[in-house]
Amino acid sequence: MAAVKKRTVRPKTKAKAKVQPKALSPELPFWFQPEAPLGSAVRYVASLSPKFNWVGIYVLKGKFLELGPYLGAPSEHTRIPVGKGVCGTAVAENADQNVADVRSRANYLSCSLETRSELVVLIRDRGGKILGQIDIDSHEVAAFGPEEESGVRRVAKELGELWA
Repeated sequence: MAAVKKRTVRPKTKAKAKVQPKALSPELPFWFQPEAPLGSAVRYVASLSPKFNWVGIYVLKGKFLELGPYLGAPSEHTRIPVGKGVCGTAVAENADQNVADVRSRANYLSCSLETRSELVVLIRDRGGKILGQIDIDSHEVAAFGPEEESGVRRVAKELGELWA
């Protein structure tokens, strides 16, 4: 199986979020780059595991998730309604999703024929409001264990705290 070359791609929707350091924040995450806050989070998360074949951030805009920066193959899913697919289900259920085998999900939105597992971690502000999510696909079944989930949740929490 040929390896997928990762690259940053900007989708047509160009979902943006105001993410900036809070004036009172004593310490910023080491991965944070103010000129590209979402992109720097994506790059860092992608570096956490070789099992991560696609990493992206979706920003919640009303009743839709809009694709922001990502690393991996291009996706046709640049705008996902809340409740549809694994990403939309995470928002609708207000819960992170760790799908060991996407082939077992009737509502799975296929981004790649090679994808076997998906992890979606919600990004929330300090009050718990959902702002977006980090979405990760892997070509391996059951690719996301406690260590991977913990690392992605930490980045989602840090990003949510910086979101203005």
